[in-house]
Amino acid sequence: MITTIQLMHNKKTIRFNVEQMTIYKQVKIVEATGQQDQSYHLFFYKDRYINAKKTTSIRLKSFLKNALQYGHTFASDHPLTKALLNEENAYRLTSNNQMVQKLSNKMNETEMLYVLAMFDNYVNEKKIEALCKKTFYNYRRNGQLMKAFRILANYVQIRPHDMFAKDMLHHFDFKKHQDKYQDIDQLTIEWSDPLYLESIYFEKNFPDTVINSIIQQYHIDNRKFDQLFLIYTKCSSLKAVARLDDLAQELLSEQDQIALWEDLLAQYPEPKEIIEKLVKLNGYHAILRYYLHHAEAIDDRELFEKALETVSTDQLVQDYQPLLQALITVYENNAVQLEKVLHLTIKKLLQHLSLKDIITSLKHTELPIMQKLRKMEKLTDNPDQQFALGEIYFDLEQYDQAIACFEWEMELSPNDPAPIQYLYKSYLAKGDKEQANTYKQLMVNIPS
Repeated sequence: MITTIQLMHNKKTIRFNVEQMTIYKQVKIVEATGQQDQSYHLFFYKDRYINAKKTTSIRLKSFLKNALQYGHTFASDHPLTKALLNEENAYRLTSNNQMVQKLSNKMNETEMLYVLAMFDNYVNEKKIEALCKKTFYNYRRNGQLMKAFRILANYVQIRPHDMFAKDMLHHFDFKKHQDKYQDIDQLTIEWSDPLYLESIYFEKNFPDTVINSIIQQYHIDNRKFDQLFLIYTKCSSLKAVARLDDLAQELLSEQDQIALWEDLLAQYPEPKEIIEKLVKLNGYHAILRYYLHHAEAIDDRELFEKALETVSTDQLVQDYQPLLQALITVYENNAVQLEKVLHLTIKKLLQHLSLKDIITSLKHTELPIMQKLRKMEKLTDNPDQQFALGEIYFDLEQYDQAIACFEWEMELSPNDPAPIQYLYKSYLAKGDKEQANTYKQLMVNIPS
């Protein structure tokens, strides 16, 4: 299903299709396309939407270019993409001047410059550089060297090619601060510059030793989406299923929670924990898909069979060939149980697959159910054997096909109660009580 959003510009709201979401440092960038393939990029800082910009080209040294190249990218229908976006709210496009004014009202100077620099693909670079210099020199003139240094240290995280910022960071006036920022472990203990630390640790793929510190900071800042992203990407290291579950319930629909857990299932060291979450969400199709590719992981056959029984016929058909092979593998030493689960599975598959497809997939299997299917194949085009064929269809709960067979037989033998009895039972099984009663009355009227 396509994820969509609404963009509002000049009081006009237009719906766009989401193409992908990229997470890079504190930023989330959502690409969306509209009519005539117009492309927009929506920028979110931390959990907050900032602005959207129409994108016709991407500058080689821009932040947008770096983010798309080095960030974590997720498809439009990925649960994380859906957790960030709100399809009902309209995201407003504002001018650069309006954006700057809004940022200056809500952020300190370090953060404002940091966010504004993210838009260097759309804002005149010289204006961004001028603001950087102005802010830096104001702090420096006032003797606030730490703040001056911090401005530049964070600014180059967004614009690493800015020569002024790079040169000034190495000025002898800042030797003490340079040394402090080089001792990343001590800086982490103090947690004195969260903006800088988060950027640095993103580039280092969030080492296991600092994950809990960063999650704690996200919790303090009430950044639930960022907690979800970090725990999701590092879940196998953290073993934080309970915390991830709380966030997923808060930010995602049940269907997207299932998709999130299924995505993690193959890589998590203890799949049983995630399978338990999927059971609570009735995510049996996800469980079945996992088992089909990890037959060795099936230690709970009761759950496996519950998934087989619960999954819809449409879903079952999608993977019917690996499913049938998995059944033979799992139950190779238990012919009785294999017969049982094959009977259940084939009943569902016959609603969408031909008899030939199923027989071909199980051609090396010799079980009563296969003998029954081969008999069906032989009887299909034999008009004298429609009653026997109807009995098999009825046994496999293919009631429409059974009805066709018994109607044929009733026309040939109108005084034979057997096909009429089956017609009564077939319509009753389908839930058509009116037709069932018609055949029930016919049985009463048949001369004995």
